[in-house]
Amino acid sequence: MRRLFLMILPFFLYITGLLSYYFDNINGYQFIIFIMVGLGISIFGFFLYRNNKKLKAAFLGIFYILALLAMFESRLIEYEKYTYFLVSYNEPFEIVEDSGINVLAVEVIEAPYITDLDYLIHSVEFSTNKEILDVEVVTNKIRYRSKNEELLSYVRPAEKHFETMKENVNAYLPENSSAINRFLEREDIEGDSAGLAAVLSALIENGDVNNDVPIAVTGAIDSKGNVKEIGSIKAKILIAEQSGFSHILIPMENEEEAKKVKINEQPDIKIIAVTSINDAVDYVKKLNEPVTGK
Repeated sequence: MRRLFLMILPFFLYITGLLSYYFDNINGYQFIIFIMVGLGISIFGFFLYRNNKKLKAAFLGIFYILALLAMFESRLIEYEKYTYFLVSYNEPFEIVEDSGINVLAVEVIEAPYITDLDYLIHSVEFSTNKEILDVEVVTNKIRYRSKNEELLSYVRPAEKHFETMKENVNAYLPENSSAINRFLEREDIEGDSAGLAAVLSALIENGDVNNDVPIAVTGAIDSKGNVKEIGSIKAKILIAEQSGFSHILIPMENEEEAKKVKINEQPDIKIIAVTSINDAVDYVKKLNEPVTGK
């Protein structure tokens, strides 16, 4: 019974430490201590049963497994330094001039070590001369996911959201657009949240849709034209309001988050949630009815 307990205990410690870490009950250093204790137990079992070849081999195997897990998880220590992601204002811009479709982009600032949020926001706003619109606390879930994505990138190419957006935009558009192509070749933009704006801009440029109303637009798309969820919705709504837009198109998947922003921040802007490019086109046409007289 004792030997079975000693064989199970290292894995119990690892799983307990992992769950405690994942749900923010302990930090990365403490999680690694859980694994190290498990390693110590496996070494203890190895020497305790050194005269039993099977048990000696079993504890040696447990030690190797725990050692590999320790190497795999130790990268979390590097992520301990990140405390907050700060989202600041970026100027909206048109992909196609005079299309009225404006892309909403944000700048995400990774803040290491500093835990005093008020001081951090003040320091960043003073140094960058940009207003901080939203703050995301870096949780252990975010750290763990980021660590795994980093390690996986060594064995397979990391997903590049901007490249995926290029493929999806090109798959949906019936014709090439020089302005859209120039935008898709830019190297200073990350993410896929400009996909909906890119397609709407191209449709307007090609004459398939008429628009005379300045509209803020954010939303990723898939190759079938469905509008998908994006991040930093609070900051983008506030940017759209501060930039003077009366309407913003967002993904339907972000609607609940947008409702909370509407309640908490009370932005003076009409938020329109759409599910597809066709849905977005219908709303653009509807917004233009009072202007065009149609």
